[in-house]
Amino acid sequence: MLRGSWRQLWLFLLLLMLLLLLPGAPEPRGTSRPWEGTDEPGSAWAWPGFQRLQEQLRAAGALSKRYWTLFSCQVWPDDCDEDEEAAARPLGWRLPLLGQRYLDLLTTWYCSFQDCCPGGDCRISNNFTGLEWDLNVRLHGQHLVRQLVLRTVRGYLETPQPDKALALSFHGWSGTGKNFVARMLVENLYRDGLMSDCVRMFIATFHFPHRKYVDLYKEQLMGQIRETQQLCHQTLFIFDEAEKLHPGLLEVLEPHLERRAPEGHRAEFTWTIFLFLSNLRGDIINEVILKLLKAGWSREEITMEHLEPHLQAEIVETTDSGFGHSRLVKENLIDYFIPFLPLEYRHVRLCARDAFLSQELLYTEETLDEIAQMMVYVPKEEQLFSSQGCKSISQRINYFLS
Repeated sequence: MLRGSWRQLWLFLLLLMLLLLLPGAPEPRGTSRPWEGTDEPGSAWAWPGFQRLQEQLRAAGALSKRYWTLFSCQVWPDDCDEDEEAAARPLGWRLPLLGQRYLDLLTTWYCSFQDCCPGGDCRISNNFTGLEWDLNVRLHGQHLVRQLVLRTVRGYLETPQPDKALALSFHGWSGTGKNFVARMLVENLYRDGLMSDCVRMFIATFHFPHRKYVDLYKEQLMGQIRETQQLCHQTLFIFDEAEKLHPGLLEVLEPHLERRAPEGHRAEFTWTIFLFLSNLRGDIINEVILKLLKAGWSREEITMEHLEPHLQAEIVETTDSGFGHSRLVKENLIDYFIPFLPLEYRHVRLCARDAFLSQELLYTEETLDEIAQMMVYVPKEEQLFSSQGCKSISQRINYFLS
């Protein structure tokens, strides 16, 4: 862990040096570059290859200056020159995703030593660029989740005056990435992740294990929601194993999910997200995906319209889950039911690769194949989907290391 922190530190220092030292970064007045003003015929500076290099350096310098200006405006907003910032980000121009990611990382690192959010709440980061990067690079086989989560969460948190909380329900087999995406949200929206005062996570079988104590749990849950909202104007509540929640317990959330009439001018608006994680009706998702694949559809062509109506209808008809019988579901108080698709062999290989990289271990393509082949695939005839998704990948890597 310490080694990784030092590596990140050196990466940030290197990027800062590049921002400061590359041509185009801030320079002392009166300095000049040796190749400027010396282009007489016969001079080494007039050589065509050098002129091309000079043009490339100038282009790199212009980009470096943009990075420096954008970085300084992020960490020292009070000293930011609006004209300089506008010049650094002209109309229609945006940083490449990876460049913006490094800029955000550098800003976060700097702000870990000194608060740089005057007038705001430093506990809340809302790093949407980081969230986009995580969903695109670290999440495998979930194109619907990638499209919907970022757009929905960002749209809600950028709403000036929300009239209700946002409710998202993640559904799919174990190991398909529900908890993984929940963690991405927490880490990118809040500086301290799950340790933030603004985040609460509940596991149904751990926090609410006995049905006979539902009334007590309701009081406790109401108190925790109220206390968290008083501490933070932007809160996130995660309910894992949501299918095991008692319907009476879910009633506590109803006032937050029903649209409120405008109350005139309010000094404070709160943004609240309820996130439900569940294996409920993951089998229906798998059946629909298998049917579409057999019909000739490619995985990436499958849309929400293929899945959400089936998923919501099946959840309502479920007889062994309080979640499906709650008013949240029956009265359409859940904003989106988001399906996590079953993972295939190629996705398991990518998960194995990521696990090796996260532990800074070397691997070969043959090793990734061996790990992927150790998983059980279903249905029995087609053997398309990993029955455990990407779960237990780390344990299988340990088998190779032992």
